[in-house]
Amino acid sequence: MSEAGISVPLYFITGFLGSGKTTLLNRVLEEATAKGMKIGVIINEWGQASVDSVVVQARDVEIEELNNGQVFCSCLSTDFIKVLSLYMERDLDAVVVETSGMANPMPMHKLLLDLKQVTGQHYDYKGMTALVDPDSFLDLVGAVNAIDEQILASHRIIINKIELATEEELAEVRAQIKKLNAKAEVVETSFAQIENFFDDPAEPEPSRPLFGFGGFSAPKPAYPRPLNHLLRTAEKLEAEPVKAFIAEVLPDALRVKGVYQGTDDEWYYADGVNDQVNVKPLDSTAKETLFVVIPKADKNLLAATEEAWKKHCAKPYTIS
Repeated sequence: MSEAGISVPLYFITGFLGSGKTTLLNRVLEEATAKGMKIGVIINEWGQASVDSVVVQARDVEIEELNNGQVFCSCLSTDFIKVLSLYMERDLDAVVVETSGMANPMPMHKLLLDLKQVTGQHYDYKGMTALVDPDSFLDLVGAVNAIDEQILASHRIIINKIELATEEELAEVRAQIKKLNAKAEVVETSFAQIENFFDDPAEPEPSRPLFGFGGFSAPKPAYPRPLNHLLRTAEKLEAEPVKAFIAEVLPDALRVKGVYQGTDDEWYYADGVNDQVNVKPLDSTAKETLFVVIPKADKNLLAATEEAWKKHCAKPYTIS
């Protein structure tokens, strides 16, 4: 347990949509449980509602959600600091932040300075871990600010889902990461399997100043903020129609994910990214069935999402 006067370690997990952040967070919580640690978790969701907080296998965990934005922008940074101020009253051994997949950590230094002004020395920043999905990374690195800056800001890079990549693709991923951040520790794995997440990093601070790029390069044109559509239903669903619904929407989406109650009364997590669609049982019960669709930047999938839902699931729904 943490003691009075001892700084609480603060860790960030980042990575583009579908890279495996929530899987890693569950791994981290398993490690914390094994070490007898009490953890505070902040889950930052880009969309209107959080799916990840349902998926996290809560044990001795305090969870707070910050939705509809990303913690490094002014829209949520104040709320983020408020949550950490609240956590000061809890007896926590560490706080782990799972950022939105669209998180752009350019203002990390400013965020930490603002946090220090409010909370003093209570938190000890221990660095950022970025996850990389080789498939989407190679498509979007150099084009999407957030992806480059997640690499720049991190002391550890996890190349995840290596079982789905060729050796040539992995070599290109390594080269791109080294070009952006040669000092970072690089780990290659499947299903976000890493050990000793809580070990102190040699250099938790970014290898280059991020705020204003520190003269590194001129910012690229901003990647347009994607829309996000939220579909809800009160009906129970079958796995195959859910998979077909996601697969039909997915080609024009950055991510499709959701939680739903099956016809067997069990709860499931459905996830679509790149060309992969997966459904797995949940270890917890959700409050409602919902699906989040995040279109690619030049797409509006509201009508297409409705059409796919009616075609495959054919259940009453609401969408926004």
